[in-house]
Amino acid sequence: QAPGRASLAVVAAMAHGIGDEQQRDLLSWAREVRGQEHLQADPDFLNEARSFLLSKEAESTRTATHTVLENYPDWWTRNRRAPPGLEIERQEDLEDLYRYAGMLFSLGVPLTLAERRTPAFRLFQDIEAWGNRETSLPGEELISPDSPLALLLGALVAEVFPGHGGFLDAAVYDATGISQTRGLRKTSLRLVWPGVVVDSDRAARLRDLLVHRVTCSVEEGGPIAELEAKLCDLSSANQWYSVFSDAPYAGKSSVRMPLSDRVSPLPLRAPERRPLVPVGVLRFAFGGEGKMKVEWLCRQADLDDAEWVKIGCLRQSADAQLTEWSVPSWPGNQPIAPGNSRGRVKVRTAGGSDGGGGLRLKAANRTPAPERAGQLLTVDRRLSGAPDQFCDKMEQHLGKATVEPDGAFVWKQPGGDARIIMHPEDKRVKVVGRPNQVRSLVVIVAPYTEAQAGLGPSGYQQPQHQQGLGPMPNGRLPSAAFAPDAALDADAYGTSDPHALGPQDLADRGTSRIAQQLRKATQGFDAEGQGELGLEGGDIVCVTHDPEGDNAGSTDRWVYGRNEATGACGWFPLTHTLPLDETTQTQSA
Repeated sequence: QAPGRASLAVVAAMAHGIGDEQQRDLLSWAREVRGQEHLQADPDFLNEARSFLLSKEAESTRTATHTVLENYPDWWTRNRRAPPGLEIERQEDLEDLYRYAGMLFSLGVPLTLAERRTPAFRLFQDIEAWGNRETSLPGEELISPDSPLALLLGALVAEVFPGHGGFLDAAVYDATGISQTRGLRKTSLRLVWPGVVVDSDRAARLRDLLVHRVTCSVEEGGPIAELEAKLCDLSSANQWYSVFSDAPYAGKSSVRMPLSDRVSPLPLRAPERRPLVPVGVLRFAFGGEGKMKVEWLCRQADLDDAEWVKIGCLRQSADAQLTEWSVPSWPGNQPIAPGNSRGRVKVRTAGGSDGGGGLRLKAANRTPAPERAGQLLTVDRRLSGAPDQFCDKMEQHLGKATVEPDGAFVWKQPGGDARIIMHPEDKRVKVVGRPNQVRSLVVIVAPYTEAQAGLGPSGYQQPQHQQGLGPMPNGRLPSAAFAPDAALDADAYGTSDPHALGPQDLADRGTSRIAQQLRKATQGFDAEGQGELGLEGGDIVCVTHDPEGDNAGSTDRWVYGRNEATGACGWFPLTHTLPLDETTQTQSA
């Protein structure tokens, strides 16, 4: 312990309202909270760690760099209430955090913290496979120097990031154990590539390519096919698109820190005693003629715990440069299958709705909707005008495009990972993202593009093992639900914004009679996905886009609109609103 740290802890404890008696009882309190009656720890160290964490409390979740998983009220929190998060930016403070996290892990009371991802972050993959009540697949069968999956993964990362200088390192962490929420064993691994810096778009596209390559390897037979058979024998949920989840790259997600424990959600809300334990660092060395050698560079005992936390953390500075890459591509360049979804957000389908009035509850014994909130969806359209005109229009909405090596122009949704891709040579336009993101981006591109035949994931080849929904009875693919009516595309660049169309224009173009109608929210709606518009009771909204209005027999559908008070736009359930004139008449009566 460094000189003066104990006295610093005492001063900080007094500042946080902790008396001498409370300091002496902190060890007992930690034992009680964590259910570890035999916990042995220096009370001075516990007070020091607590004082450090409390001194870094963030004022709000917006300013937090680290969050507390599930807001778990751990032994160090104030008044048994987790703070909005921690705000730790300075390198010396981060080093202290790594040290405390490592020492608490070694004591058997790991922290329960997550990092808020920065725009640029270290490449990582979370690999999760379900087992049964007795067993799960050992982690080394998935990732080890001799495992076929590790060999495929190393070769793929080297292909996409060719400037590796002859080798790539990947730190491996293992959180395998019993999932308290399901009572089943679960194999949970994480790979962190310290030498590769990406953003959410690149990480998601690499994940899509990885799922594609693994699926192709299964069809060819061999070790990967045998590995898949073992996974599916343990659980039918172990499909590759869920084993390699895309959820960690979505939105502004937080990612569990190395050596931190997972916390079960409410009503359990307790550490699951399966922290991310370091396994070792794999080195992938690349020689001539495509040769690759994989070996352990170091194992857990070779580095101290603080160092394992440091090399496994993802956050990067604001000026961090992305690692040069070769844009992933494959036939169709489409996601193989939907990613994980918690099933909590009601989403639009080709039928117009899943029929629940916007309630965020899982349906029992119901066939899954063809479009799910966690899915990466691609909608194909074609330019109606010149590419340079399209670029000008997109720049007004989304800012300047980035130009990929293949000549494609890419616009990213602010604050998210959805994107619009335009190929000028053949006038193809792709809108890629999760369904709620795609809805809002399609509204932007609709005036300047037209729907293509076979709208939806045209290059998508459905895996034989996945019996999903095919085209609807009328021949439409499920993803066609996200395309505005083709009539809206009539004049292409004649109308600069769908929001500028008047009621008569919309009526002439085949859109619903309620478009441009003012409505009042009769109940609150919590926006859980990007592209959704949150509502509070009494909000006045203007419906600007209702693609299913003429074909829907009820109000149970999603519409796009603008909050008249804030100017915010997005999709919301029509059932949560009434026409403004009706609400006025009701109040008068």
